[in-house]
Amino acid sequence: MAMDKKNIENTRSRRIANVSSILLFLFMSAVYVFEILFAGIRINYSLAGLIFVISLAITVAIIRNTINYYKLAFNVPLFIQLYYTAIMFLDNWHSSHYLLVCVALFAISCLYSSFYRTAAYIFAQNVLIAVLVIRGHPIAGQDVSLNVVLVSWGLCLFGSIIMLQLTRSATIVLSKAIENRDSFRDLLDTTENFIAMVNSNNEVVYSSRTLSSLGNLGDPALAEGRPLIDLFPGKSLKILAGKLLKQKEDYTDDWEFSLDGQKRFFKAVSHSLLGGSEGTLISLYDMTHLAERDEIAAMKDSMKIGLFFMDKDHIIQDHYSRYLEEMLSDTRLFGKTFTDIINDSVTPSEMEAIKDYFKMVFERSYDQDMLDDINPLTELHYENPNTGIKKVFQFEFNTVERGQNVFILATVYDITVRVELQQRLEEEEARRQEEMQSVFELIQVSPDVFKDFMQDTEHEFATINKTFKDESLSTHEALVKVYQSVHAVKSNAVILGLNVFGNKVHNLESKIKKLREFQGEVPFNDMLKLTMDIDKLSIEKDGFKDIIKKLESYVGTGTAAADTAENQNINVLIDSLNKAAAKGAEDLEKKIKFVAGEIDKNAINNGPRRTIKEILMQLVRNSVVHGIESPDVRAAKGKNETGVIKLSVSMSPDNQIINMRLTDDGKGLDYKKIAERAIKNGVLKPEEATNKDNLIKAIFSPGFSTAETEGVHGGRGIGLNLVRDRIKEANGNIKIKSEIDKGTIFFVTIPINQKDQPQ
Repeated sequence: MAMDKKNIENTRSRRIANVSSILLFLFMSAVYVFEILFAGIRINYSLAGLIFVISLAITVAIIRNTINYYKLAFNVPLFIQLYYTAIMFLDNWHSSHYLLVCVALFAISCLYSSFYRTAAYIFAQNVLIAVLVIRGHPIAGQDVSLNVVLVSWGLCLFGSIIMLQLTRSATIVLSKAIENRDSFRDLLDTTENFIAMVNSNNEVVYSSRTLSSLGNLGDPALAEGRPLIDLFPGKSLKILAGKLLKQKEDYTDDWEFSLDGQKRFFKAVSHSLLGGSEGTLISLYDMTHLAERDEIAAMKDSMKIGLFFMDKDHIIQDHYSRYLEEMLSDTRLFGKTFTDIINDSVTPSEMEAIKDYFKMVFERSYDQDMLDDINPLTELHYENPNTGIKKVFQFEFNTVERGQNVFILATVYDITVRVELQQRLEEEEARRQEEMQSVFELIQVSPDVFKDFMQDTEHEFATINKTFKDESLSTHEALVKVYQSVHAVKSNAVILGLNVFGNKVHNLESKIKKLREFQGEVPFNDMLKLTMDIDKLSIEKDGFKDIIKKLESYVGTGTAAADTAENQNINVLIDSLNKAAAKGAEDLEKKIKFVAGEIDKNAINNGPRRTIKEILMQLVRNSVVHGIESPDVRAAKGKNETGVIKLSVSMSPDNQIINMRLTDDGKGLDYKKIAERAIKNGVLKPEEATNKDNLIKAIFSPGFSTAETEGVHGGRGIGLNLVRDRIKEANGNIKIKSEIDKGTIFFVTIPINQKDQPQ
């Protein structure tokens, strides 16, 4: 309001200056005419009138056509002064009031309220006066001395300076006020805050455009004079505005309300204006975005997911969710390199793939769906190298622009529980499948053969248990014996077609082999884990009994026995050996026929049945794996595609010795290959490898095998080692006769001891 008053006063002053300029022009012209008439000076009235009219028209034109009215403070008085000076020279008229007219013109310049242009005019005016004085023109009247002229000129200049100072005080203060007013209006038009100035009656003096828009008023001028409370829509806002106006001298509070269905947050502040001004300034700061940011930050920190930004160098930025530290079991992640954090959880090749993927994400060379499909971190098995904590994470990556920079926003989900549950479900499903497979496999085995298998298997597990308790054996010696027993169990299981159980025993055999190859003392933890694995297999073996009982409950047990106990032992042995040959031939894609020739039932029934079975089983398997060639190789050698393995068992004339003879028509022993492998493994020295007896002894050493690969049927060098130890335990003997491409003959003799009858 004060600004408007000053603006009105400035306009009024300019009008007064314009009128004063015209009146002074007319007055000077009239004085000129009267003084000429009284002085009796002859003039050309037509020319004088023309000059008068033209000068007056120019003066009026200057006043009406000047857009920037501040320029009038210089243009109008200077032109009138030049007009007045011109008519003095035109008719040789010497006015004694010239300096007085200069003072009047300067006063009119001051009325235009432009300090700098008025100062420019006073300079131009005095330059003109100086020119007239130097030329000797009588500006103070005829016959006036130079001293009087100079004194008059000084008084005129002094008065002008006084008026100039007054003009400065008025014009500069007014300009600043107008400038401040315009700046304040610009602020109200451009600010995003809700600002208003109210008077003592709580009526709006000024209003920001945002506040007037809140009251559905497009132009802030329409809000002036209205009660402030009318600008606030809704009951809740009007109540808040009412509380503000009651304490408007000094009010500060946070406003929370709903507007157009959106939750809004404001900081409301009001202060009385200082300096004697009437009114109160009210400011409402929209804090909605800050509150939403705080809510998002709180939600981000409370969510059980990890969020972080990562730059092109894979460095984690300062804003990340707190839960991320708990997930990674790491603190102060800001500034750390993400790829370094997960480095121990991936292989070098996987890390290269991850870095290449991040490069594609930054370059945005593929659409987001494609990038999601090729994401290499959909299931990261993370392990903290310091704490050892293991978790499974799923990562999602998206690009985000922050200012001029591009970052990757990573979202991390802890899927450890889900993966573990899935693994348990898969393990349970695999267990059920294994159980069904085991049932199917057991159905294929005759009861007598299965009974024999269970007896032998329980014997081997008992042997293993006894071996572990034998403190006289070193760890490596115990491992050899355990290895032999496990191998025997595996052989029997594979022969009967119990593949599920056989594969598990095969995996256990692999673990034992690694421990046997361990240099130095085997770690206690590894031996403890081995015993636990053996116990698990023993429990699974006992589970076969439950399966058999369930099967018997469905089909009935039967009552008739086909053979006597003596014949049953022979049938079971021959059936087992026949299955061993058939199973090996099928898996190795060979054609083999097992022929049981003369079998003395006394040898089987009176001798160490289990030892005989183990020896013959390993020898048959050895012939299948290493002796008999594949059909195409046999055909190339001119042999029948089907290889033959023959067995005969007899008693010595005194019935004290069991003689076993096993032959095959395979390729025979490759002594050259045996020598090379024996020297390589350190079993024989080069000079010892030329002796066939030494080479035959070598093939019975633990871990010795000429096979290039390992498999469930052989290649680990434990079969013949088991044969040697079982024959040694029975005080028997073994001899080998072999010819290249003709085959191999195993001669085994075992004495009958009283303790072997019956077994």
